[in-house]
Amino acid sequence: MAAPRVSIVIPAWNAAAFIAKTLATVAAQTFTDFEVIVVDDGSSDDTQLVAERFLKDKGLRGRCIRQENKKIAGARNTGIRAAEADLISFLDHDDLWFPDKLARTLAEFDSHPDADLVCHDENIVKDGALVRVSHNGPLAENMYERLLFEGNALSPSAVTVKRSKLLEAGLFREDPEFNTVEDYDLWMRLARICRIRFLDAVLGEYQLVESAASNRIVYHNTNLENLLRDHFKAFPSPNRGVRARMRRRLGVMCRSAAQRLRAQGDLGGARRYALRAVAECPWDPKNIAVAALCLLPGGAAR
Repeated sequence: MAAPRVSIVIPAWNAAAFIAKTLATVAAQTFTDFEVIVVDDGSSDDTQLVAERFLKDKGLRGRCIRQENKKIAGARNTGIRAAEADLISFLDHDDLWFPDKLARTLAEFDSHPDADLVCHDENIVKDGALVRVSHNGPLAENMYERLLFEGNALSPSAVTVKRSKLLEAGLFREDPEFNTVEDYDLWMRLARICRIRFLDAVLGEYQLVESAASNRIVYHNTNLENLLRDHFKAFPSPNRGVRARMRRRLGVMCRSAAQRLRAQGDLGGARRYALRAVAECPWDPKNIAVAALCLLPGGAAR
């Protein structure tokens, strides 16, 4: 059998209750030259059984690979290595695609043969209600620096990329200290070697599952800082202007953490991050404003 045009890589962990809904949006695609690779990342439920039964019942080309838990980076890497197609489309186990997602994405590759990666827009949905539209991008002249200093601008379930570029970039880093930011890290490394195109079309839904726990906010922020400092360390000969941009980026990171912790009522954590934001970038008035809110007596979230 000839290789498919696209391999759809779906990392899944304890997803038995909802992965059939995700796979149904794959089965509904108007473009059909694809294979599906579900990677069951050590689930303790019937994820593998549900996925395999769905693929068989719908006659979809693909399989479910079962492995011990390696977290989402390891699961995606397993799917990439097993893929037969030249293009990889990522789809997280609880996200959804619109029927023309693959057709529109492949048309973009066909119209721009030099493209290595295509990313589209998404609806951000929580509990079935539209929260906002996420406009990924925009493209910048130096996309690596844009991502590093301005923040993430791509989303896994919206990305289709050449498998050869993923292998050249070294795939997702599976280091525990980069967990929850492994995709952001890969986009930055791909930005150095890929020709990226952003498709101005909403072609899927990202399911927003917010973790209110303060320890999860701190965990994510700690790993984000690990990632930023790792890239800063590798930045070639930073001059004074670049160092100022680095400090501004760390200040924004700390300010965001302070705001989220304050919203959860963790005033101690919010104050610590607010003070760090000012220490990193004291010339940013937004950092001063957030610090004032967090440090004022009774500065609880409203």
